Amino acid sequence: MPIEKKPSSLVSSRYTAPDFREYKVKDNDSWESLARTYNMEVWELIYQNFKTQDIAETNWYLHHHVGCTKKTKDGANWVFSTKDTPGIVRVPARRISVPAKNTKKKSEPKFKNVWAGLGKGHSGDLFIVGAHDLTGMIYNMGDKLPNVRNAMLNINGYKLGLGLGGSVGAVFILAHGYDTSAEMQGVSGGWDFDIAVMAKLGDFLKGVRDLRNTVNTIQKYKKMRYLTENLIKNMGVTEPGIYTIPIPLAGVGVHLWGGYKFGDVSVLRTGRGIF
Repeated sequence: MPIEKKPSSLVSSRYTAPDFREYKVKDNDSWESLARTYNMEVWELIYQNFKTQDIAETNWYLHHHVGCTKKTKDGANWVFSTKDTPGIVRVPARRISVPAKNTKKKSEPKFKNVWAGLGKGHSGDLFIVGAHDLTGMIYNMGDKLPNVRNAMLNINGYKLGLGLGGSVGAVFILAHGYDTSAEMQGVSGGWDFDIAVMAKLGDFLKGVRDLRNTVNTIQKYKKMRYLTENLIKNMGVTEPGIYTIPIPLAGVGVHLWGGYKFGDVSVLRTGRGIF
């Protein structure tokens, strides 16, 4: 069942924005295809219909106002169908014409092989040898909203380096050079560090405790994409790999370590959507 949330301030099913008209949806229609037709951003079109940019609230309107009964393959969202009753959404009153010929090359999606997300890691060290375990949710930064591919990863392994202590902390995950999450499975390793100084996880880890909801708004996804872009630039990432970046002071424990970390990467599940 798609995740729905009833809006606190409902928009009437009869509401029509100025210069918009009613449109009866049909099979193979989508927010993306309608937005392309009228030269609009997807979430701009949704907002003009329902006054929201929350995907759960959008699902509520699609179910209760548009009458959608067909789901996406992963069951996360409602999709349009000819059988929807009443099956009405609003589109601009005037169709935007597109030039018949366009010689401009279509650019590749930015970050098409880059994934990023948040995780919660457990780590312990006794001078030279240590162990670590990380579970996190990552998102493809090149996918179009709202159908972003996501995957839950687990990395379990050992560490060699100088350090002492143990911690549970928040980790930023950056996977570079992978077209699909399945390509990440296997053994991964690299130079890394862990740091925790008796800080509390606090508000930062509230969204990480339930990893299925690591990112639950368009704004959080866009912020993560901005952070990813800057990390790639600052770290000079060019080679394929999975980079785990501990977030200083977002952890519990007394722990300081630096060295070489390696472990087995498993993809626990995959899906679509930003929550």
